[in-house]
Amino acid sequence: MPAHPSPSRTRRSPAAPRLAALLAAASLALGGCGSGPETAGANSPAGTGEPVSGGTLVYAEVTPINNWQTQAARFYEKANVLNSVLDRLTYFDPEKAELVPWIASAFSANADSTEFTFTIRPGITFSDGSPLDAAAVKANLDSFGLGVPAAQIQPNVDFAGYKTAEVIGADQVKVTLEAPNSNFLRATSSVTAGLVSPATLQKDAAGQSAISSISGSGPFVYESEKPDEEVVLVKRDGYAWAPDGADNPGEAHLDSVVIKYLPEVAHRAGAVQSGQVDLVRGLQPVDEAALAASGNQVLAADGVDLTVNMAAVRTGSRKLADPAVRQALQVGIDRRSIKDTVLSESYTLAASVLNHQAPGFVDLSADLAYDPEKARQLLDDAGWKEGSDGIREKDGEKLEVTVTSSNNSVVIKPAFELIEQQWRQIGVKLNNRAGDNTFLTTAMPDPNVEFFGTRQFIYGGLGPIFEPANNTMTHTSDPELNALFAAERAAAPGPERDEVLAAEQQALVVDKAFSLVLWDEVQVYGAHRNTHIEFTSGTAPIFQGAWKVDG
Repeated sequence: MPAHPSPSRTRRSPAAPRLAALLAAASLALGGCGSGPETAGANSPAGTGEPVSGGTLVYAEVTPINNWQTQAARFYEKANVLNSVLDRLTYFDPEKAELVPWIASAFSANADSTEFTFTIRPGITFSDGSPLDAAAVKANLDSFGLGVPAAQIQPNVDFAGYKTAEVIGADQVKVTLEAPNSNFLRATSSVTAGLVSPATLQKDAAGQSAISSISGSGPFVYESEKPDEEVVLVKRDGYAWAPDGADNPGEAHLDSVVIKYLPEVAHRAGAVQSGQVDLVRGLQPVDEAALAASGNQVLAADGVDLTVNMAAVRTGSRKLADPAVRQALQVGIDRRSIKDTVLSESYTLAASVLNHQAPGFVDLSADLAYDPEKARQLLDDAGWKEGSDGIREKDGEKLEVTVTSSNNSVVIKPAFELIEQQWRQIGVKLNNRAGDNTFLTTAMPDPNVEFFGTRQFIYGGLGPIFEPANNTMTHTSDPELNALFAAERAAAPGPERDEVLAAEQQALVVDKAFSLVLWDEVQVYGAHRNTHIEFTSGTAPIFQGAWKVDG
């Protein structure tokens, strides 16, 4: 789904403690066997010392992509590539937990978050040679905020309330919104707000969907493509405008990056061990310890920019219209059992709809404790009584619900298999269609499918996920929640906004239980021992700061 900050920021994934625990466990296991190589992790030879120049990094993604249009880059497969091709106005620094300058050397907002001013760094060009100046930024912002109806390109959902952009002076752009939106600046750091050349913007939807037609200002540029097989990027000579404070402010260390596709999850760890690939996304938990024990790396990139993994509630069938039923299902999930059975130490159990490191996170874990007796009582009080087969019924209808999801997460299907068993114990039948992409195609527009197993980027806050009445992700639009989302957009950064964020989380997770939360979003990568790689707060590989060592 799922997209990302700077390709040029070289910061370590915040998963080091969990990785260290995994490696320690692997080391003990090997010691008990009396054989096997020493393990290597983030502090392997490739993770230390000075950067090495040159070479090609081979990166394996999960599935091929046929549409590279910028606003559509809300999925990892797209964003993880475009992250290195497109720069953004701002960059979110996860260590500082704040936005820092990138293409915009300075940015500001008025008191009510309806006007924003960006000062554009001079001397930057797109890969087609055209200037990345204030006029080009205005054209991009209009495309994000208003869409391009003639090209059938929809507006960026994170740019709520966008009205106009105007060039003021030689190097400044002022954006005016129709309503306050304190999330607007944050949204300018997303890959879905990646800047492209004016010539790219002039292309129709098909033209903008072809990666060969996209001209960005990033540290890598497109070189070639074999459809459904690979995309080759080469470093851009002269790149010198990384985000403020980047460890590597200039050209990429690597000469090129080859993106290949490896949909077979069982082959991913082996591809790293054999040296066929340098980096792969989507390791199975069962493969993590073995890969680390082979002397290679298991790297967990935390998704600070996303919601947690959740079963997002959809109320079209009316079976989940009563909040008491949703609350019963929330406490009817044994999350610790999921962690112990399905996940690994790379995963952190959710304690809210926001992950633990997200700004404004509130710990609701006490309200998420597994309590099947409470769940049964809530369902009894809501009028759902057990039938002869153990499944609850009300007004002649069984409490039978369905979950859909993509196969992008390697743990989503087995997790819902366990939830299926847990809910059966409280009288609820779950039809598990998680990981079935064919079913997903028809289920997404169908509000009668009760759950969408998902995680979503939150550059525009939680509103774009749950607020729109025509939202095909959740099909849920609650007036009280929508008032909270509007209040969040209007709130000043700091204590006022944190208070509204806390109310949103309480409502979504506890009081209304529209988000049945599971685990913090994390993408688990396998990396060869000779590869140095770090990740953005959106889990994207930072190829601009990556390097490989010989041997």
